[in-house]
Amino acid sequence: MKKHVMALMAALAMCAPIAKMTPAFAADDACASVKAMANKFNATPRIRLDGTSYLEATHFTTLYVDTKEWWHAGSKPWHIEPRQYSKTNDIENCEHLGSETIDGVQTEIWSYDHLSYQEVDNFKLWISVDTGLPLKSHFKRVRPKDVIEWDGIYTYRPDIKDPV
Repeated sequence: MKKHVMALMAALAMCAPIAKMTPAFAADDACASVKAMANKFNATPRIRLDGTSYLEATHFTTLYVDTKEWWHAGSKPWHIEPRQYSKTNDIENCEHLGSETIDGVQTEIWSYDHLSYQEVDNFKLWISVDTGLPLKSHFKRVRPKDVIEWDGIYTYRPDIKDPV
């Protein structure tokens, strides 16, 4: 009998940590709201992002116009490249941080990570309850030898167009 009790205790000792683990599908569900926002953002044809970089203390603007992405910092000329779309399978470590009203708009605050080779991008977004799109963001990228950090404000209007 003592042998069976010892075997049962050993089995329970191994199972207890497993029982406390979060199943993979639960971790996926934690990011459902952020992934829905990313899909909506990707489908939105006209977006303006005005931001301020912490390290360079410069103002920048990014325009998403259909399949193009325009950006410039300060008084420098505009640059253009194909629009970079968010990949929802790269979104992880999502955490709901609370709610806040910004200029009369109710938002839900989320943070999440985007991990890629030798860098970690951390986002904090204030997502509109009405539209499902971000109104405000804080971004931080950590690389082995540098850090990029900025705050931004998003606007969505049909009259946003190519700057040149």
